[in-house]
Amino acid sequence: MNNINYINYYDLIDIVEKINNPFSRESFLAKVKSNLGEGNFIWYDAGSGIATSSNNYKLKKNTCAKLSSEVAGAILIFNLSNDFTYVFKDKREYFFKKNTYFLGFSSDKFEVDLYLKKNTVYNTLTIGIKEELFLKLSNKLHNLNEKMQEAKKNSYAILEGGDIDHEQMETLLYFKGKNLNEFLITDLYLESKITSLVQYTIEKTIHNINSKLNLDKNIIRSLKKAKEIILTQYASSLSIKEIAYKSAINECYLKKDFKIYYKMTIYEMLQKHRMKIAKELLKEDFSVKEVALKVGYKHTGNFSKLFFKYFDLTPSVYKKQFNK
Repeated sequence: MNNINYINYYDLIDIVEKINNPFSRESFLAKVKSNLGEGNFIWYDAGSGIATSSNNYKLKKNTCAKLSSEVAGAILIFNLSNDFTYVFKDKREYFFKKNTYFLGFSSDKFEVDLYLKKNTVYNTLTIGIKEELFLKLSNKLHNLNEKMQEAKKNSYAILEGGDIDHEQMETLLYFKGKNLNEFLITDLYLESKITSLVQYTIEKTIHNINSKLNLDKNIIRSLKKAKEIILTQYASSLSIKEIAYKSAINECYLKKDFKIYYKMTIYEMLQKHRMKIAKELLKEDFSVKEVALKVGYKHTGNFSKLFFKYFDLTPSVYKKQFNK
């Protein structure tokens, strides 16, 4: 992104109203500062170890918003609008696609940067669950202790992600269309919706992980071979049929099990890797057209559109940064 506005996440907003309800329930409404953009942020703490926040906003400038937390626990985040990127303290990037969710863990020293494009609508629902409660809800979740330790070491860990399914979307749309004032009252129906969404998503996550763990060893070997082909032959005109043949796996199984195992489709991995290589090649003495051909795109226009989608600037503009 060019001309980025760096700001603390909470400095984007002004608190409009706050209500303390019985039994430790608390809720408040905030609005984006008018000089920065427009939109609403809503927080609702049920007082049971689960807190929910919903936002719907857009900003006037490309922005890097730094978010931090001192509460350790698990986090479910659902993205209902446009893609954006998280960059963690260790510089790892997580590209958060529209209509997907992920389950993560945070320590009491959690920090992350959100990279947000100007004039782009962002709408997410975040559910924070205290560590002790999450451990009870997810006692069948594999590798949980490992992920908890990873979060304590790195300040975060991402366990699982996936597409939002119909049942999840039905609940999420309830929050998306809810009148703002309804969040500022004690709402048992709202709490039941949150609890159901949490329980369903954890069960879905357990099923996805078990599906991955239960894959046949020969299939896993073929999937790893398919990944190797993608990462080494990315400049070729690879078809799924060809990759399946070279990996010694049925085409249907390849498509289905590749997404289960790697959490992305074959073409998503291929595109992502091509863009990564292109970014490095553009730093060297190659024209945009040459780079496009080197990473497997015959038409420079298609390459440029994809590059812009990933990095929010054209390859020619990106290249100029290294020709000064």
